Amino acid sequence: MADSSTTALSALDGRMFIDGQRTGSRSGATFEAVDPATGRVFAQVALGDKSDVDAAVAAARKAVEQGWAGLPPVRRVRLLNRLAGLLRERTRELAELESLDVGKPLRQAEDDVAAAAGYFEYFAGVADKVFGSSIPLGQGFVDFTLREPLGISAQIVPWNYPLRLASRGIAPALAAGNAVVAKPAAEAGLSIVRLAELAVEAGLPAGVFNVVTGGRETGAALASHPGINHITFTGSVPTGVAIMKAAADNVVPVTLELGGKSPNLVFVDADLERAAASSASTLMQNAAQTCTAPTRLLLERTAHDRFVDMLAKRIRAIRLGRGLDNPDMGPVVSERQMHRVLGYITAG
Repeated sequence: MADSSTTALSALDGRMFIDGQRTGSRSGATFEAVDPATGRVFAQVALGDKSDVDAAVAAARKAVEQGWAGLPPVRRVRLLNRLAGLLRERTRELAELESLDVGKPLRQAEDDVAAAAGYFEYFAGVADKVFGSSIPLGQGFVDFTLREPLGISAQIVPWNYPLRLASRGIAPALAAGNAVVAKPAAEAGLSIVRLAELAVEAGLPAGVFNVVTGGRETGAALASHPGINHITFTGSVPTGVAIMKAAADNVVPVTLELGGKSPNLVFVDADLERAAASSASTLMQNAAQTCTAPTRLLLERTAHDRFVDMLAKRIRAIRLGRGLDNPDMGPVVSERQMHRVLGYITAG
């Protein structure tokens, strides 16, 4: 990584994004963003609390009521396509930020930016095709449905694929005419704040897309806020349960993607070399911090020993390093996560 790029990334803006502009937390509190490869602090991130969540929800509500929800869908199509174009233009910048924040290899971060742009392009194509139904009920009568925006969508985003997974939920919410308040994970999520900046650059009105940074308390304040109308969350089962309980108090619908244990099934008549290569790459991608990582292998008994040898050989050949240097695998996202992984190894 060239010195100029490293210098640019060493003094990043860690403020949140509310009502169309960067802002610090109302309390003035911050927390450190740490490069997981070096342990060096590269940003002081605003530590939001309930008052910041209140401000973001108020800005989102104002945007909805002042015309975003009623904007002709064809105009939302243009805005989301413009945002997708900005993502593709800024691929290098966003990939470097994601690599630094999460620790993943730069080329994997570039794939995440491309996926994020793809989500906005896809849902831009949906925005003007959200139709209701008309049902004739006899002469002079017709029954019809009209699909309307819910209002404010809270997006609580995990740290392993911040930009990719945020875009997957934010793009359809915006396409349908909703405003968004996003809350990234404390471990990594600065790319989401940058995404909100680019959304304004693309032409989205202030307040349509807000980002409140912080920890668990920040997320809890957003999930339980009476002013939101929908919650999207990706993360652990216990946190998903807590969010669903908080949403129930306000009768708010939720969309949850929670944990899983993904198996690979390998039979003896398979191309074992190819299967081992695929298992190794999909398992170890992003330092194995992926909800769809094949953490279980179900092997036909007669293929077991050969396959395990092939897989072990592939994994032993993986080059480790700092994500920005584009190795095969970077570090896990944090020291806490490292100790968690080491604990699993110790436990056998």
